[in-house]
Amino acid sequence: MGNQRKKAPKHKDPVLLGLPDGAIESSDDVDAYITKIGGVPVWLDAEKLPSPKVLECGNCRRPMYLIFQGYVPLADSPYHRVIYVWGCNQRLCMRKEGSFSVLRSHLVDPEYLAAQKKKEEEKRKKEQRKKQQQASPFGAPAGFQLGDLWGASSPSTTPVTTSFASVASKASASAQPPSSSSNSLADAMSKMNLDDDTTTQHVIPPESIVSFPAENLWITEEDLNNMASFGIDMSRYQEYVDMQNALLESAAADEEWSGETYEKQTLPKGVDKQFRKFMERVECEPSQCVRYEWAGVPLLYHQLQQPLSSLAGRCTHCGSPRVFEMQLMPNVLSVLPVAEYASSNTSSSATGDELKAWDVGMEFGTVMVFVCEKDCHPGDVESPSHVREHVVVQYEKD
Repeated sequence: MGNQRKKAPKHKDPVLLGLPDGAIESSDDVDAYITKIGGVPVWLDAEKLPSPKVLECGNCRRPMYLIFQGYVPLADSPYHRVIYVWGCNQRLCMRKEGSFSVLRSHLVDPEYLAAQKKKEEEKRKKEQRKKQQQASPFGAPAGFQLGDLWGASSPSTTPVTTSFASVASKASASAQPPSSSSNSLADAMSKMNLDDDTTTQHVIPPESIVSFPAENLWITEEDLNNMASFGIDMSRYQEYVDMQNALLESAAADEEWSGETYEKQTLPKGVDKQFRKFMERVECEPSQCVRYEWAGVPLLYHQLQQPLSSLAGRCTHCGSPRVFEMQLMPNVLSVLPVAEYASSNTSSSATGDELKAWDVGMEFGTVMVFVCEKDCHPGDVESPSHVREHVVVQYEKD
């Protein structure tokens, strides 16, 4: 039956773009509930920090720079949620595993949690009264008291923010698996896989924090209507995008999809290579630094040689598939002074080719972030958690 059934068309949420919107003074860079590039990491709970290893390059072991921080809570979740992305600012470390890292942090919203607990208590009392009523020979619940009546539960509250939060919450609602009605929130969390590195309290030495100047991001929806003004054939482009989306969705369900098939099938006759498509899409809003689309399809910098699903992998804690959430765009490297900072940090003893290699700073075509589909929370529900997620980086082709 599953093979015969066709999927109903889904409402496609817009891709959100993060555009530079002015510098943030260092004294004002203290808000965890905004979206920015550069600056210092601002933690949801300053008393319970992640492992300092997440800030360290896996190659040169130097501190990495925060490239992005965004407040992106998901629908029907009791947690405030922030994504952090770091990168090493040494050219010699580029194209090597460990030169970029991403962290997903949670902090429980006490008002939301209190409302959930109240709902669970109401349900428990209702079920108890039902059992008592069934056990009573006269149909009246034994031991019934007026104090057992409960009013409507309080609505959940989340902070108002100008980040990706509102659309991320809406888009994630359909992607989140429904919670079991038979288990309480605490019970569900107790079944999660634990990792000491995500729940242990750590200390991050001040020297481990290096930073670019912070830049606020203004969030807007992507407008593809501008593509017509560049003389781009939108019908052909849309055909290409639809084909790419269909293949990427198919890959998530079929791990046997080959990289060769992907490349041949996603390049229709007469359509140029993926890099051209990347540039045409970016031309609609050249200043974009971030693209956000929960469980969406990334804008590839060049054609992949293997399935995207195999690159994203699975969550190391709960085993769920990872989904695409956001990507960093090349304009980040223009807004942040990467070359200037790399040059100032170069050792005075470095000469020749070594100096040339080290003073350019980080590079990338795009940095794609993939996160746990279930947004799992290792540890106790009321304790903050930090989970390392996965990045896929595409560079200029040699």
